[in-house]
Amino acid sequence: MISFSRFVLPNGLRVIHHYDPDSSVVVLNTLFNVGARDESSDKTGFAHLFEHLMFGGSKNVASYDKAVENAGGSNNAFTNNEYTNYYITVPAENAETAFWLESDRMFQLNINPQTLEVQRGVVVEEFKQRCHNAPFGMLWHHLRGLLYQKNPYRWPTIGEDVSHIENAVLEDVSAFYKKHYHPANAVLCVAGQISEEETRSLCEKWYADIAPTGDVNSNLYATDPLPETRRFMETEDLSPNPAVFMVWRGPFFQNPESAALELFADLFGGSEISPLYTKWVKENPVFNDAAAFYLRSNGEGLLVLYGVLNEGETHAHGEKCLLETFNAAVAGKFFTERHMERVKNKATSALLFEKASLINRAQKLCYFENLGDINAVHDEDAIYRYVSLHEMLKIVAGNINPGAAAVLYYHSKQSS
Repeated sequence: MISFSRFVLPNGLRVIHHYDPDSSVVVLNTLFNVGARDESSDKTGFAHLFEHLMFGGSKNVASYDKAVENAGGSNNAFTNNEYTNYYITVPAENAETAFWLESDRMFQLNINPQTLEVQRGVVVEEFKQRCHNAPFGMLWHHLRGLLYQKNPYRWPTIGEDVSHIENAVLEDVSAFYKKHYHPANAVLCVAGQISEEETRSLCEKWYADIAPTGDVNSNLYATDPLPETRRFMETEDLSPNPAVFMVWRGPFFQNPESAALELFADLFGGSEISPLYTKWVKENPVFNDAAAFYLRSNGEGLLVLYGVLNEGETHAHGEKCLLETFNAAVAGKFFTERHMERVKNKATSALLFEKASLINRAQKLCYFENLGDINAVHDEDAIYRYVSLHEMLKIVAGNINPGAAAVLYYHSKQSS
């Protein structure tokens, strides 16, 4: 159990306090309810751009990183399709410094032509390195493009096209900041060796006078019907070997069925002793690597199967191997209750390990608060623990149409 208390400031900022007397530090974790899905289709990558811009200084802090270092702290951030998360850790005696730094960049970020130019260059270079010059760099662009036509999940967090960031102007960037990066659209968790009384006092001192500059994100998006037939794309990639990817849309994070799909994917292709890997990498080497995983997210989950082909093997044969083995697994030909117990223990142990970290606890509290049910943080492992083998296979069969996969064939090429 993660103990916490909760209060809301008049400006709409939701604050979660988690006391840990055994910690010598204080963590401030700020979750902004904005991600890649909140971008315009012609201005993608802005949420990721702000992950960088937020470290460029603010109204009263010329150098954010230098101030953090002077306080003996550390910080980082990450962005995904649904939200952007920033966190800072400082020694408990320097807790107020963290409040000052985090509140100031929520109050007034220093967005000017110079900082935009610097961070735009960093993000553009990151896009080129990750997407244009790395094996499978455009994978999620291709797969999401096959899966969605209207929904903003059709582009990855880094953006649909690098030109959107290259052409970003100060006016558009400032408007995105004012719309999304304000107290009413954020959750703050203060965790560690700090009392609830001090947390309330410091929040009122540093955050209470920050006025909202936009509305609370509605999290309503255009939807696409589930595919009813196979969707296909064939392209080249920098990978030294050709590959086959198959992907299906599935239930979202809060739906307990998403946990069953995660367990299934781990059993089916999550290790070198899984049926997928054993059959097609070890026993019948069609692939030199093969795996399956399920990505759980606030919007929709994605079930992914893939195989990297050995020389002389065709894509069509690789797809057939993936699909036949998947169908056999859903039919119950590989797993026993003992397998099920092992994979559930693995999942629940991973959750326990995550919660050993103060930062992870702070992030989980923000995440579930943003979902609208913070108390669900206590039940996170239960959805794994109580699903049976029969129920898992029934859920997979009910959610995944084998004939309606998005299928991507990669051919290898030698240079970009």
